Amino acid sequence: MLHVEPPLHPEGGTTLYVHTFPRLLEHVEPRAARSQVRLLHQLDESSYLAFCRSVLDDYDRILQEKYANDERSSGGSDPVEDEWATWSIWQETEGMLKPNGYDLLLYNQFAADYSWAGINVALNWAMKLRNFDRAHETRRSSLLLLDSSFGGNVPTFDGNIKEPALTLWSIKIPFDGDPPITSQTEGPLDWDDEPNFEPDLVPQYMPPVSTSSTRVIAFDLFGTILDRDGAIDDAMRLLSPLHPDRRRLSELYLECELMRHKDDVDIPYIDIVRHALKDVCIFLELSINEVVFHEAVQTILQPGLYADAEAAVRTLVDQGYALLGLPIPDAKSFSLPQLPSGLTVDDEPAPLSDLFSQNHSTFSGLLERCRAAWGTAEKNQVLVVTSSFYRVMEPAYMADFPTVLVQRPEGLGSGLNLRTSDPALAVDGLQALARQLQNTSSIHSPLPLKRIRTLRRTFRIRGMYQTTHLLGAGSPGRVSNAFHVLTGSGVAIKSGSASEDTPDMPCAVRYEALVYSLLRGHPGIPSCKWSGLDRGSHILILEQLGANLEQLRRLSRGELPWKTVVMLGVQMFNRIEFAHSRGVVLRDIKPENFAMGVGEKSHIVYLFDFGLAKLYVDPSTGAHIPYREGRVALGTMHYSSYNVHFGRGRRDDLEALGNVLLYLLHGRLPWQGIYAPSKEAKLRRMGEMKAGSAAFRDLLACSPAEFTTYFDHCRGLKFEEKPNYALLRQLFSQIMEREGWTGDTGFDLLDGSSGKGTLMPDEYQLDVRFTGGDLTTLQDMLPRVLWLRKTASTVDEKHSHSVLAATDLNSALN
Repeated sequence: MLHVEPPLHPEGGTTLYVHTFPRLLEHVEPRAARSQVRLLHQLDESSYLAFCRSVLDDYDRILQEKYANDERSSGGSDPVEDEWATWSIWQETEGMLKPNGYDLLLYNQFAADYSWAGINVALNWAMKLRNFDRAHETRRSSLLLLDSSFGGNVPTFDGNIKEPALTLWSIKIPFDGDPPITSQTEGPLDWDDEPNFEPDLVPQYMPPVSTSSTRVIAFDLFGTILDRDGAIDDAMRLLSPLHPDRRRLSELYLECELMRHKDDVDIPYIDIVRHALKDVCIFLELSINEVVFHEAVQTILQPGLYADAEAAVRTLVDQGYALLGLPIPDAKSFSLPQLPSGLTVDDEPAPLSDLFSQNHSTFSGLLERCRAAWGTAEKNQVLVVTSSFYRVMEPAYMADFPTVLVQRPEGLGSGLNLRTSDPALAVDGLQALARQLQNTSSIHSPLPLKRIRTLRRTFRIRGMYQTTHLLGAGSPGRVSNAFHVLTGSGVAIKSGSASEDTPDMPCAVRYEALVYSLLRGHPGIPSCKWSGLDRGSHILILEQLGANLEQLRRLSRGELPWKTVVMLGVQMFNRIEFAHSRGVVLRDIKPENFAMGVGEKSHIVYLFDFGLAKLYVDPSTGAHIPYREGRVALGTMHYSSYNVHFGRGRRDDLEALGNVLLYLLHGRLPWQGIYAPSKEAKLRRMGEMKAGSAAFRDLLACSPAEFTTYFDHCRGLKFEEKPNYALLRQLFSQIMEREGWTGDTGFDLLDGSSGKGTLMPDEYQLDVRFTGGDLTTLQDMLPRVLWLRKTASTVDEKHSHSVLAATDLNSALN
């Protein structure tokens, strides 16, 4: 029995079973920050100690069960000796809990399903895909097309391919045992001259600035009075009238516009508009009609007034407020309509940079400007009204001015929150502002959002992408999740610099950017939004992807359904074939390097992370790289081909794909977790097992017969020999036809009723055994508690005794 303060008083003495979700918080706060967490109900001291003992007892029990069932196999007939190890970088901790105070194993089945890092990525992706499909009744039959256009000979390298291919060939990174390259076609780079990477820090969050009796209202004209978002939307309608998501196109245009400005701050705005529109056309693969294109440019340069602007300004003037317009950025480039009377705007325009970035000087002189025009005024009597969180609201807050955020539903970035501050008031239009100002209590005493303090700092890359959390890190670089500060659209950012120990080795991120340029144009390759050198670090900005295949495997309780494996395999095979058609061998095929798209692209499999990729043909001669022995083993050994030590070619990429598909289907490969006296001995044994051991033959015997044909073909190829892509593709088609899946694009991993389907909150429900049948009491008393139970069809018999009600720690902390 646990006791909390203040106490809970359920009606009728109902017992409440509380469970903290294990690892549902994707990023557990640092230990020093945990003291900042304040929940509604606190455990008393004795209960807290009981809680900790329970965590440690359960953790010890899990360890005992793990090692009691550990067979400690050598992968052969050799007995495992005491000093042998698995030599694994990552320990096999799937389903295990850590004794850190967040993990209390009361609900065993739920813990087994959700007790691993990264659960939020996969769970959120799967739930969003379900919601998207339900909302749009999506049918994606085109995704099963076999992309046979990539089945021919290696194409001639045209101008678009030849340039990056030659550069890539000349600066190849010596990962494969080659001697270091000390010269490059672009000239040697002096890494010592580059400054340390120091991106802009995001300001710490502070509550909104309070206001007293408001006298002056200062409008950021774009987004409140002038409808620039509507002009951009109209331009997108001209360019692509049938596109289903013009809002996303408008966001894409804003991102292109800002990127163009960052690349050349001195370029005239009309040229920025032209270049940004061309970037959008290239992204959409639209042919440019010059008449329509010119009309789209003029549309963006001629924003109109919002429908509520005239009436709202008139009402505010009648209420006695002095109205001021902040300087319009590069006003001479626009054809602006007549502004509402009563709104004072300076004749001196703001520089073009104010349209894209923050100008703190605007607010350093704002109070003096108000006093000069309207007499005495204090900062807390001047309201700054804007629709831009980043460009205006954040610098206004930092200058101690209270702010009003206008969130028009149709506005770009209307739901964006940079998590640095909150406005004193948020409204959905200017008429709402006039009404709210009459209710003084709603604005004079703002209630700040409650946030958890964190020691983790976030950054802004190129001044336009704000990082949220680290996705991965290693010697090639760091990968962070980020979003655009104007639109909120997500991206992945990879950053890195040359190693101090090997300054002659090119930066891996710069190298990878060249591979992306070589592979651009395929729907299964993430688009590269920008790459280059920024403040001493090489940056690669890529479109955001969803869960990778390893995360989906875990979310499906260890094994993906057969239909899903085949459907994924079709797309994965096509991605690899395309890379080969561009002269690139990948050399690191693994589940973590394939990820699903997001939104309308949620059913597309993307191939990414090309740090180990290499050209297998010379782009100038078309000659295949020579076969050489004694190369350093590359890639992820669990999935690599059996002849990995003797050279990597097209055959090895395809054999590795076969290993990945078997892993996704069965959840484990025979050589995973074997023990050996050294790393070298383990690699040798893994190669022996892959070459045709009894364990591998048994794995093929319990798999569809097409896998045997697949591996026989891959292993029958010589190093320089071209695989028969048509034959291998036919194997996938043969499976689809036999199972009756042709034309069916539904991934059954999302079907919670299937034997290997994904288990998500949709499949959990309240267990009425612990409520006496009275659900209303719990729902009324704890509206933020998520009560879940696994349905009878999916509950394991051995775990059914521990199906308990659960409190969603993730919701409570937020």
